[in-house]
Amino acid sequence: MKIQTNNSIAVVLPPPIGDSLIGMVLVNNLVRNGYQPVVFGWVAEQLADWFPWVRVGRADEYAGAFEVVIELRPTAHGSTLARSGKTLCLADLPAYHGPKQHMVDRIVDIAVTTFQLQDVTRSNGLTLPPGVVRRAAANRVVIHPTGSHPEKMWSRPKFLALARSLERLGLKPSFLVAPNEFDAWRGISAHGHEVNALDLGDVARWIAESDWFIGNDSGLGHLASSIGVPTLTLFMRRGLARSWRPGWGPGEIVLPLNVVPSGKLKERLWKQLLTVRRVMSGFQVLRKSNPTALFR
Repeated sequence: MKIQTNNSIAVVLPPPIGDSLIGMVLVNNLVRNGYQPVVFGWVAEQLADWFPWVRVGRADEYAGAFEVVIELRPTAHGSTLARSGKTLCLADLPAYHGPKQHMVDRIVDIAVTTFQLQDVTRSNGLTLPPGVVRRAAANRVVIHPTGSHPEKMWSRPKFLALARSLERLGLKPSFLVAPNEFDAWRGISAHGHEVNALDLGDVARWIAESDWFIGNDSGLGHLASSIGVPTLTLFMRRGLARSWRPGWGPGEIVLPLNVVPSGKLKERLWKQLLTVRRVMSGFQVLRKSNPTALFR
């Protein structure tokens, strides 16, 4: 599908943070090839300073304004932006479901094969805004213990034990949660643990100024990876990690002990089978593979 560079184009990002950052790979490639898409989605709005080259729109201001509307997955307002009332949904394309392929590479394939773009990159184009000092907070380890899918969240007691293990290494664990999660986590400050609830732009700054990031399979791991902060991600099983591990900056994954036979059983028991010691071992691998962070 060859789009003319003078076509009016909208790209509607899905609500999840990780999906939106992956969707920005297509936006970046469209811009690199001379297109001027307008991007819609709360992630693009809150990270506008980190994507200064992107035109961000609000759906209620652009009803029926575009000849081409691209969605990763169906959204509530994508069709309202199109003059025809129809959108091009990437999830409907075979390449979006490529077997054993990372999601970023699937988007790159779509950029080449579906949109016939010539100048293509895996980057989503995220740029540090002025005033953000990379790794300004020496030895800070951001811990993101939550996520949009509870079944992907490691247990609170294990995250707290992980924080204590990091402290014994002389590091500074810092818990980071969403504003609507703060009440559920604020109590850990009474036990000496730092916990913050920030909007997404401030989250990005907090991560950028830290040395490492540890979290569940969730969107903030993708954000840390986009920024280039070394990232350790906890996955319930290897198949998910193959497609969804943070795919830009330096990173490692950690998986539970592989002692159960079926995927469904692994998903049910992964929290019990993933130990603090195993996560700390993965973190030490991450530290050793990123000596700039280790030897400041």
